Order: sequence, then structure tokens, then C-alpha cells
Amino acid sequence: MDIKQILYFKAVADGGSFAKASDRLHISQPAISTQISQLEAELGADLLVRHPRGVRLTTAGAVFLEHGCDILARIEQARMAVRELDSEVSGSVTIAMMTSIANIVTPILIERAKRLHPKLDVKVFEALSGEVSAWHSHSRFDLSVLYLPDSHNVVGATPFAKESLYLLGPIVKGCGLGRPIDFSDLAGLPLHHTSRIHGCRLLLDRTADERGIDLDIVAEMDSIALLYDFVASRGAFSVFPSVGVPPLTQRGVDYRLIRNPEMALQSYIVRGANTPKSKSVSAVVAMLEDIARDIETPAAAARACA
Repeated sequence: MDIKQILYFKAVADGGSFAKASDRLHISQPAISTQISQLEAELGADLLVRHPRGVRLTTAGAVFLEHGCDILARIEQARMAVRELDSEVSGSVTIAMMTSIANIVTPILIERAKRLHPKLDVKVFEALSGEVSAWHSHSRFDLSVLYLPDSHNVVGATPFAKESLYLLGPIVKGCGLGRPIDFSDLAGLPLHHTSRIHGCRLLLDRTADERGIDLDIVAEMDSIALLYDFVASRGAFSVFPSVGVPPLTQRGVDYRLIRNPEMALQSYIVRGANTPKSKSVSAVVAMLEDIARDIETPAAAARACA
């Protein structure tokens, strides 16, 4: 089996006929047919069913096409990686991350990328954690910053940041700002939160179950902007993760660290399954690692959150 046979087979499968594959590859139909017949003989299975109007894939053909496309993609990635060895960091890198992290990290990352790698185009996509995990499972982006459990077995996952959980609520006159609150005291509060597919909500529910505490979730909204608006303008309560040190107050919202137990979500940088090991991707990972160290420093984190 060689690359030529896979290329020819893919061209026939994509075009649905030997004639179209011949036009696309500028190779004679008999030559293409010979190569595919040799491939079928080596695999011991028919990959195509010939008919007067062209060809269709057999079950074996569909399976081989999927693997063949992956092989061709990896070969192209290898070519690109070799070409990049002596080249400047450039191109486009896409990153998906949770909104709570993106709000802090994106401005720093974009500024740093422009300063260090002017030819690099970094594109950030933000969503709630459940959506980011779904995107990653389908390899939609080059990199993802997502929550993983301590017991995860994701190869190559790089720890990024630990986000403590805070109760967000209205500012009460005469009470100090930013006073910590025990987890058990959340039981008497009407909470607005996301649905149960997202990391923060899963941690809340799990902790409540372990401690026998009934949380009063009065409304579910899968939107950070809506949840924050309900807290800021309607006197509601919610629980948000926060990277670094959050402000004591912002837009009339009081941030209170949840303790007993202290709760946190650990995020990781993970490459997409089809992401090549390129200089551009490695450069973005390196910048993210530097940013993670920066925001762990109280002074830097305070500036980032200001």
C-alpha cells in the first residue's frame, strides 16, 4: 500500500466515478483502476461497487476512506511541520475557552500575540464549559481550554488555571464587601444558574449532594451575560468561577468567596485530535502558559480583573 493508491481511491470516492477522478488527477482511468485493484487485493476486500453510472462505496470502502483521509491529513501535517522549522511563527490558530476565562485571558493573549508574533492570527471562541467540551470532542478548534477532573486521562493536557467559586449577589448597605460565605449558607438563597451540563453547576450539585444540602435553583440560563445581568440589575444570586483575584464589586455586584469547602475548577489546555504539532500552535500554548502564571500572581490578577 502506498500514498498514491490512497489518493487515487479518495479521488474516485469523492467524484463517484473513475472518469471524474481521471479528470481531477490527470491520470488515465486504466492506471487508476489498476492501483485500486491492487489496493483491494492487498486489503482482501472490495472497496467499490462498479455500475454503469460510476461507483459507490462498499461498507469496507467507507471504513477505509475514513482512515485514508486521516492518513493523508497527517502526511500533510507532517509536510507543514517540516516546512515550518525555519519559518517565522505565522498562520491562524483557533482556541475555544470558557467565558469566565476568556473575559480575562483574551485581551492579554491578543496583545501578546501581536507583540511577539505579528504574523500570527489568534482567534478566540467563548462559550459555557459544556459547549467547549462538546466542541473539543468534535475537534472543532486547534486548542481548547476546558475543565477536566483530577483523574482525567487526556494525553498532553496542560494545567492552565484554577478558578475558585464565588457567590455573586447584590450589595447590601452596611455590610462589608467580599465577605466569604460558607457553602451551607447557599441553601437559603434563590440561585440563578446554568443547566446541569456545565462544569460549575455540576460541581455545585455534586457538593450539595455530598453534604445533604438542598440548593434552591429558581431559574436556569445558559448565558453568562444574562446571569450577570440578573444579579446586577434584579438583585438575584448566582455562582461564578473566577480566575485570579476578582474585584470586590463590579456593576453593583458583590463577590463572596465560597468556603467550607473551598470550591474550585481546574482548567487545562488541550490540543484538538487533528491539530498538528506546528510552531504556531506551540507558540500559543507557550503564551497561554505564561498568562496562567501571570494571573496567579495577586497583583497581576488584580490588574487583569480591574
